[in-house]
Amino acid sequence: MKRSKLFAITLQSKSGLIFFFVLAAYNLLLGVYLKDFFELSPMLVTFYLLSALPTLFFVLKIRSAPMRAIVLVVLFFVLGMSIISALSCRRLLPMLTFVVTAIEMMYFGIVDNSSGKDKLLTKICVLAVSAFTVITLLFSYNFVYKPEAPYLSDGRDTLWDTQTEELADEICADCETDEEKVQAFYNWIIANLEYDYDCYPLFQYFDVRKTLQTKQGICFDFAHLFAAFCRSQKIPCYAVDGISRKNSADRHTWNRVYYDGAWWNVDITADNSRTANSKELYGFHKLEGAFVPDEDFFITKIY
Repeated sequence: MKRSKLFAITLQSKSGLIFFFVLAAYNLLLGVYLKDFFELSPMLVTFYLLSALPTLFFVLKIRSAPMRAIVLVVLFFVLGMSIISALSCRRLLPMLTFVVTAIEMMYFGIVDNSSGKDKLLTKICVLAVSAFTVITLLFSYNFVYKPEAPYLSDGRDTLWDTQTEELADEICADCETDEEKVQAFYNWIIANLEYDYDCYPLFQYFDVRKTLQTKQGICFDFAHLFAAFCRSQKIPCYAVDGISRKNSADRHTWNRVYYDGAWWNVDITADNSRTANSKELYGFHKLEGAFVPDEDFFITKIY
């Protein structure tokens, strides 16, 4: 039985279809893994779409240079936004999107060198997929790091799911004020988590779900879990990255949280270690503002 005219004018070559099915399987597995986060994280939805939408190009029989140029330009911007967001957010998904997009660009730029005229339906499909991808790209700009308002972001850098939010509700169930809630989160993390001395800083847990599953983490993970707990209760909080003023190789992440009309500095990682060694805790230190410099670290980024 012959293929229908629709498939005859749009269907990609065998190699293109192989690429399509491999990428479709990858995106399906990725979607299953991230499904619990999609409801609370528009950032993940956005970068998942940036990974999935260009996959549709592999179904189309693109022959002409103009259409291939459009595809490559769209993929180039997806590539750029992904690497910017990966470096800005220190998140795994934008980096995976970057890798997948790079593979797609190599295919359309090197592997697929067919030539000829494109059918009208192919052009319409290419332009439609390109348009949806560009719209998603424009929306993804919301998740590039902006220092002016990170405190309550639940989909940019600090991610949590409904189970994490339920745990936060449970931890602060008997608390009446924001100060009591913040203290409860601080005490819970110190009591229930251990520092992971075997974790290399480049391979952080990336989401608080993993941190809670393993009950381990490094400073980055402790700070983001604390921020997730606070933000789930509408308490302004952010994580801070810094480089030691004494040793540039010494990098650290801690928190600043807002309650009782002021910003407070708190280093849960340090207090976790000091608790294990029966030393006096640093606790919370009042700040003059949200963005005041730190005495021991040059602040390089906030989340």
